[in-house]
Amino acid sequence: MSSFNEVEVLLSKQDYPVIEKKIEHIQETEAILTELGVQKHSSFFKLYTKYFLRSLNCRYGASEVVDPLPPQGFSAKMAHDYWDVSKHYILFSTGEGEGGYFYNTEDDSVWNFNMGQLQQLADGTLPHWDSFYEFMIWYLTDEEDA
Repeated sequence: MSSFNEVEVLLSKQDYPVIEKKIEHIQETEAILTELGVQKHSSFFKLYTKYFLRSLNCRYGASEVVDPLPPQGFSAKMAHDYWDVSKHYILFSTGEGEGGYFYNTEDDSVWNFNMGQLQQLADGTLPHWDSFYEFMIWYLTDEEDA
């Protein structure tokens, strides 16, 4: 089973149905992601343009991921302007608690960041997942099931 299919199976097991986006939301999401530098062939682009990824049941203690569309929207600008995080990282979680998950538009990796770890992020020494699919499988799987 491909990683994309594995994520879709996990999404289908959510307590509340994960909604597929209609064409107008797909186009709006594509525009936002393209403006942020997300590559169209990436797993991040593929999942976020197909589904509303918010209010998901996830691993205990994990930060809530948000959808790029309003009312939530990504906090990428806040992370870039106030936390001084490089532009190729997109904060796609709430940012509450002064940290969250960053998607790297250059290589499809996901990084677990907290304030004060800017140098470790730049050095590549923070905990991370090598792909967005790998992150989503971790995120949607209970510790007991892992």
